Amino acid sequence: MYPLYYAIVILVCVIALIGTIQVAREMTKRERDESSPEADLTSLKKDRPVKDSSVRLLTRIYAIAFIITIVLVWIFIF
Repeated sequence: MYPLYYAIVILVCVIALIGTIQVAREMTKRERDESSPEADLTSLKKDRPVKDSSVRLLTRIYAIAFIITIVLVWIFIF
């Protein structure tokens, strides 16, 4: 039964890693598109929607991974 828990934890961590890599690629693509100082200034002044925030997306990814890991550790101990 314990190998199943280990597999679930590893799977959740791999999913979180893949999500992080996707967000990083998206941010790199945006930085490449907005390479001039004028474009950077415009993007800072522009109000982006909250749902577009990469920090918020990464927070969700790692919060879900952390909660699932804690639950599986709790099951493993008790």
